[in-house]
Amino acid sequence: MTGKSSRIAQMLERARYVAWQSMRNELEALLVEAELINIHQPPFNTLLKDDKSPLYIIFTNEDFPRVLKVRSRDLRLKKYQKVVKFGPFPSGYKVNEVLKIARRIFPWCNQKRSKKTIKTKTKPCFYHHLRLCSGVCTGEISREDYGEMMGNLQNFLRGKKTLLLRDLAREMKREAAREEYEKAGRTRDKIKLVEEVTSENYRLRQGFFLPTLYDNAQGGRESLVYLRSILHDYLRLPADYQLRRIEGYDVSNTSGKKAMVSMVVAIEGEMRADEYRLFGIDNKNEPDDYLMHKMAQERRQKHFADWGRPDLIVIDGGKGQVRSALKAYDYQMAVPIIGLVKNPDRIVLPIKIERSGKTAKIEYKILSLAVDDMALKLLSRIRDEAHRFSKRAHLRRREKDLFD
Repeated sequence: MTGKSSRIAQMLERARYVAWQSMRNELEALLVEAELINIHQPPFNTLLKDDKSPLYIIFTNEDFPRVLKVRSRDLRLKKYQKVVKFGPFPSGYKVNEVLKIARRIFPWCNQKRSKKTIKTKTKPCFYHHLRLCSGVCTGEISREDYGEMMGNLQNFLRGKKTLLLRDLAREMKREAAREEYEKAGRTRDKIKLVEEVTSENYRLRQGFFLPTLYDNAQGGRESLVYLRSILHDYLRLPADYQLRRIEGYDVSNTSGKKAMVSMVVAIEGEMRADEYRLFGIDNKNEPDDYLMHKMAQERRQKHFADWGRPDLIVIDGGKGQVRSALKAYDYQMAVPIIGLVKNPDRIVLPIKIERSGKTAKIEYKILSLAVDDMALKLLSRIRDEAHRFSKRAHLRRREKDLFD
């Protein structure tokens, strides 16, 4: 430890292992580093954690504008004084992901050309081979057409969806009227892509860019990182909110008879069978899942001291089941409660609760994620285990009563 600062010495003392992943280039490594620091908030990193050097997307002031990513500290340079800029963006990963999506719709070219040299033959750039360049490098597009595309891209980045879709629709009609059906088809595809990536439930995928820092045995810990991010975005929980104990609940009954509510537990993202519990519900043979969830949560609160307090409750069900569970806590969100509905799996988030006497008006966000999203896979695993456990307990209860 000789010669090291106290901060570095403490970091080395607390470190348990080192994980790394090779990146394709220096810029990608820088963006990954910024995003990982933003998500994991490591206590010993102060340079990027506080967003002291966020990223901007800029359009250069040239005949054929290029689209670049520039750090805020570099915007003071003379060559960037007259650029069109968007930002700041605290997350380098999201900037990169947004530009990947945008380039599929508006294939710009970052090779320097001017209206005087556009007809000069040059080799096509790398992105031209991938069909992610409109052909500035090969002289295939006019300055006017390229400028129109850049205007559409800027509207996309500004979030002016209505204006953008209107302009693209007009462009498609003009191309069809000129019998340029291939162009009209490409514009139609652009419209579809814009509608897809600007839909309410579209979410950037973390697996596209960020490396996996944990091995399979620690996969649950990484899932918690992304789940925490969702809860921060939609439930406004702290960015460093602890998710040590997550509980999943499911109801199993036959027309209300022999009802059982299961409670399964994940500690640090891993299922812990020794923490599982069951609640037998006597509901006068009425098949009311909503009431059963409420009764189970009322009983669960009595065991906070001896079983531990959950950091998150996951209900197998939709808005009705989530509402019933919240009612047991007088709609106070003393414990965050979310639901998971099937076919396909979607997360039900109570994002706003307005109480009025003994009732409440609840606004929900139904969040659709990619099937391989790490947070969704964790929640699905908890939900499926709760369903398995409650069904098995219900069948055993029925068999016991049958032979008694």
